[in-house]
Amino acid sequence: MNSQLITVDIPGLDLALGGGIWAVRRLPEAHASATLLIRGPPGSGKTAFGTQLAVALGLALKGDVAYGCVELLPVELQAQYANLQTSGARAKVLIPPFQKEESAEGRGCRIFAGLLDLGASGQEQTRLGPAIHALLDEVSRAGGRPRVLVIDSLSEGYGLGGSAPRPLADALPKLAAELGLILVLLEETIDSRPSTWSFTSDVVLELASGEEDRSPALSAPFERRMTVTKNRFGPSDAGPHRFEFFGSGLRLFPRPTAYLASWAAPLLQMDALQEELVPQSWAVAGDDGQQNWPHIRECVIAVHGPEAHIVHQVSGRLGSETSEGKPYPGVTLFIDFLHQVNRHSEETYYEEGTWTISAGNPYLSGHRLLAMVRDSIDRHRRDGIVIEKVLVGDLRSLRSFWDPEGLRRAIAVITALMRQARIPVVLFETTLLRQLEQPESVRRAVSTASAFSRTRIMETSQPEPYAVDFADIVVELIAQRLSGPSTPLARLTNVRTGLQHAWDPFAEGEEENPR
Repeated sequence: MNSQLITVDIPGLDLALGGGIWAVRRLPEAHASATLLIRGPPGSGKTAFGTQLAVALGLALKGDVAYGCVELLPVELQAQYANLQTSGARAKVLIPPFQKEESAEGRGCRIFAGLLDLGASGQEQTRLGPAIHALLDEVSRAGGRPRVLVIDSLSEGYGLGGSAPRPLADALPKLAAELGLILVLLEETIDSRPSTWSFTSDVVLELASGEEDRSPALSAPFERRMTVTKNRFGPSDAGPHRFEFFGSGLRLFPRPTAYLASWAAPLLQMDALQEELVPQSWAVAGDDGQQNWPHIRECVIAVHGPEAHIVHQVSGRLGSETSEGKPYPGVTLFIDFLHQVNRHSEETYYEEGTWTISAGNPYLSGHRLLAMVRDSIDRHRRDGIVIEKVLVGDLRSLRSFWDPEGLRRAIAVITALMRQARIPVVLFETTLLRQLEQPESVRRAVSTASAFSRTRIMETSQPEPYAVDFADIVVELIAQRLSGPSTPLARLTNVRTGLQHAWDPFAEGEEENPR
């Protein structure tokens, strides 16, 4: 086999890199190799990102990491890694003199960090190769099994930056090919112009701070971003993607477009959620003879009206029953834009048949929201739990968020993914009061459905609710004080066909609408 797809255990990286990192066997007697270049200015997170990527690669390949330090001291790397990995550390950093230990196989991954001896100023380019060989030999003597080699960092101050000679930049990937290593190069940059190292690397990742998150009127939270500028052997989404370091490790938040890429479907496995245990009902009373309503598991439903508690109650009722009128045996996934938690606290919780994603952080990005939804979907898939529906709201609160447009684009992606999985989505939004106007003949009509269909909503200056943009079915709720025998509480409209249905969600004893 000439190539190998390495899937690393870094959340989100699989989507950004089209499934993982491709390594290629360049020489028949060696393992597959790859050269990864991580570039960025000081403070962009190169060392932390590169260390955790190297550990993930080492674990995937059942080997160790040889870490060649150019300007960073090994003890500084040890302290940084320990402080970032406050829980669930998957590796340990060893510093010279290395004590002989048994092989890493079956024991996790070890980082052997040593200072590369580059000689006097001006000798760095000629001494780099021998210094790397010396480090690898020292690691092997200590019982290490290096499969990943990191060089931290390539900078102009040592003559190893973007203007390094091409023969030197060609030599390191060739060394990795001969030894069957995954080479991770960290380059300190001043700007984003390609360097000599960019041309010889298989994968190039650019790190930077989130300039697009800043505003002269309000300071946004500092977020780092990653851009994939090169992926020689596989597909990728260029980004920018956002990333953050948590106590459990590095977490990448792919931009929303990555979830809709051609390679995303097998990674997300949304098709695996399509199995339906029992038929699901709309739970809409008052059959008016319309037989052409789509199946609820094929729909995105928008619910809006002027009374928030009514809007929420009605949204929660939709799809909550089986065709026999019994509670549907599933869990509602609720993306709650009104519930705020500490940013680094648990972002989901379970209560009374509802799994809630607390999305009330006003600085929440679409990148992070999609990652939270993916985590919840994966957890339910692993546990074999059926998702009754995805409930999203109140969308009115997005007006106070830092990036409402970015969140709406993320919601559009969520609806597309749920359609693929045949999970109904209910978007709800509290809107301003809309007035009803009825002719006298309509008010005297006997047929409720007939009267409702001839009721006219008076024009207002308010824009149409955002929830309607994504919907197949629109449920418009009327203020309770305006409802009556000839004006039920809700109007259901099939966006595709224009069919309408009058509905009082709090009526008792009415037959249910066709499925």
